[in-house]
Amino acid sequence: MKFPHLTPVAKAQLWGLLVGTALAVLACERWELGYRIMLIVGALAWVLSERFLAPRLTGSGWRTIAAGVASGIAFPWIGVVAAVLLNALRP
Repeated sequence: MKFPHLTPVAKAQLWGLLVGTALAVLACERWELGYRIMLIVGALAWVLSERFLAPRLTGSGWRTIAAGVASGIAFPWIGVVAAVLLNALRP
């Protein structure tokens, strides 16, 4: 699959989002958590990062690419943490 209009950092973050979301969905399934909370909070974290983090992630160096992959993997897991916390608050 070829994305000619995406920067190397955007491609790395997209890969991280795909892998992170797959692993987060698997974790939510195993831990019997709500998918909706994980997806909503993960998407919110990604949107906020596009506002504050994206302007700093420019270039094609290995550190920038690694930061893109790490941030992409982290966004869905922020949603998993929120789902765990909300599940703990439920009586």
